[in-house]
Amino acid sequence: STKRKWKADFTDAASHIPLIDYILAGFACLSVLYFVFGWTGITMRAGLPIRRDVVISVILIVLLLEATRRAIGPALAIIAILFTLYAFLGPYMPSIFAFRGVSLKRYLSQIALSTEGIYGIPLYVSANTVFLFVLFGSMLDKIGAGHFFNDLALSLLGRFKGGAAKAAVISSGLTGLFSGSSIANVVTTGTFTIPLMKKCGYPGKIAAATEVAASTNGQLMPPIMGAAAFIIAEYLGIDYLDVVKAAAVPAFVSYFALFYI
Repeated sequence: STKRKWKADFTDAASHIPLIDYILAGFACLSVLYFVFGWTGITMRAGLPIRRDVVISVILIVLLLEATRRAIGPALAIIAILFTLYAFLGPYMPSIFAFRGVSLKRYLSQIALSTEGIYGIPLYVSANTVFLFVLFGSMLDKIGAGHFFNDLALSLLGRFKGGAAKAAVISSGLTGLFSGSSIANVVTTGTFTIPLMKKCGYPGKIAAATEVAASTNGQLMPPIMGAAAFIIAEYLGIDYLDVVKAAAVPAFVSYFALFYI
């Protein structure tokens, strides 16, 4: 039965999870619960962390670096580690890069124990606002909106000179209406437009570059833009609609330029 098959699949998947992942998940839950139930004390002793604050903060930062490495790759994690080391090694740097450095407690107070670090405005906006727009965009993508925009762009521009590249630009722009992720845009539209451009005689590098440029500009396309747009509205204390209005002209200009290159 379906229920029995689901249970078997779940059991099989769980059996392949390494023990270290369970341990890391346990530490992650511990660090989150510490902040959830101990935020009053953390707030009262702001800037003066006690030993358990330091331990939990170190665990949180290490877990975040590991999650970054697994989700995005080692590059961003290495950059974060280098900047972390720079915070402590400032006094030993060459003169142009030297500064007095920070103590471990001050660093952890800023990064992990305040609302200006990990648990700051970017995370707040992502959890409360960006999530809803991403969910909406994913729903549209699952019901075939991306394929519809591809077909629409190809039907309108496919017969013109350079139509394959122009269709890629328009398709990525239309996909940008509901997707604030340039990567998702490339995956959705590039699957069709890049092979089409190569079939029409475009070199592979040119086809890929055209699609990437058009999909990257999709983050400027209102109404659902990149996460930075929501953070801008939150930091400046303005309505998100004002950010959308300000982005409309740059988005149009960028796609106009790509269309006629």
